[in-house]
Amino acid sequence: MSILDVTIPQMGEGLQDARLIRFLKQPGDSIARDEPIFEMETDKATMQIEAPVSGVLLEWLVEENAIVPIGEVVGRIESSDVVQPHEEATPAGPITAPSPGAGRPEPARRPRNVVIPPRTRAYARECGLTDDDLLGVVSASGGKILPADIDAWLALRQSEAAQSAGDAYEDVLMSPSQRTLVYRLQQRSGEVIPASEEAEVDWAPVDRVRQWLKTRARETRGEAPTPFLLFAWCVVQASKRHAVLRSTFQGGGTIRRHRHLHLGIAVARGDDELLTARVEAADAMGFEEFVQAAWQAIKRARNGEDQASALMQLTLSNLSGSGVIRATPLVAAPAVGTIFLGAVRERLELRNGVVQARRVATVSLTFDHRMMNGVGAARILADIASEVAVLTPEGLVGQSGIVK
Repeated sequence: MSILDVTIPQMGEGLQDARLIRFLKQPGDSIARDEPIFEMETDKATMQIEAPVSGVLLEWLVEENAIVPIGEVVGRIESSDVVQPHEEATPAGPITAPSPGAGRPEPARRPRNVVIPPRTRAYARECGLTDDDLLGVVSASGGKILPADIDAWLALRQSEAAQSAGDAYEDVLMSPSQRTLVYRLQQRSGEVIPASEEAEVDWAPVDRVRQWLKTRARETRGEAPTPFLLFAWCVVQASKRHAVLRSTFQGGGTIRRHRHLHLGIAVARGDDELLTARVEAADAMGFEEFVQAAWQAIKRARNGEDQASALMQLTLSNLSGSGVIRATPLVAAPAVGTIFLGAVRERLELRNGVVQARRVATVSLTFDHRMMNGVGAARILADIASEVAVLTPEGLVGQSGIVK
């Protein structure tokens, strides 16, 4: 029997890391050669990784949704197969520490169940760590030692040194969800050419339809859609006239047109955590179906399920309840754009010599300039405003949602 390390494979030139989305096998499961064992995401694609040998999965060494460097060991398989040279697990060498009173170092006792992958050892050398230092990381961390453990150990030492010098501060690691968000924003970020436009939208139709829906909800003991979901519905209807909103940039001068719009909705949780809800084929739904699908996706995101996918072409961001009037959202490639809804406010206008108040909201669109230009973005904003303007209770009844 032999122990084989399962690593993050190099799937494309220039890739530095990947997100391990989910495990398809659990410790103790039997595995057949070429059977998918985990799913990962890079800036190029989402793919399932197959087992190089048959055997039994011993353990996973990272968590789901972890951002892992290419080549990093993420699990171990026990196998009786004949292991090819490139598949062999590289054994970790012994850790040595000076023995008091001895003229030369002797092997130190490594804590049980500690694994130090070759990549971690190489990273430790790059950071200037000695074997004694590495023993300190083992003592502080235990179990599997990853480069992140070395970073945390170094940060702790620096913090302690700074505090002893009178400069008190604390280094805090990002939450897993924030690290995932940063990973997605950095993916191909250097390729995006962002541009932004904004327009004002008359909010009176949303107010009227919302009031009608609230009255109907009281009669049926249901729940009325939020104003934001009414706005999201209008965005979806406008997207049917703009194929670019159902597209993703593929590189090499190629734009991929998808049949349907897969819509992302940014969802905030406590402590400034940001996750994404996803409504697939939103433009193929009727109003009631869309509201239910969006509600369910948002609830799952609020419960901690991040549904972000490289297939989402457009994302909606809503800070209308926070008093923020306008913002410039970011675009995460390969998506085409992000639409931001600002706070609804009263605007004074002079009409026929009379000053009147009108409720308006600012809508911002940040788009990838490789996929559309300023005039095209202006038309999209105008069509969104038009969809809001014609929003009526009668128009929502019997919506088929079928893309023409």
